[in-house]
Amino acid sequence: MTGWIVGIALGLVVVIIVVLLVGTLIATASQIRKEAREARGSLERVRESTAPLHGVDGVNASATGVLEGARAARAVLGG
Repeated sequence: MTGWIVGIALGLVVVIIVVLLVGTLIATASQIRKEAREARGSLERVRESTAPLHGVDGVNASATGVLEGARAARAVLGG
């Protein structure tokens, strides 16, 4: 009879430990999900904020064209 009691007690201890570990894993996963959502929101805001930077190439090309024209005009005018 004592063997049964020890076996049941050990089984309960194992079950309690497993329940605690699973609870911890679920809580950690929930926290990770929350932080991932916050990170995704932040990344969306960064993407929206930096979207105008894609037009910088066009502005640089236009400015380069203006600069080259000014240099050509200066050379023609003897400056």
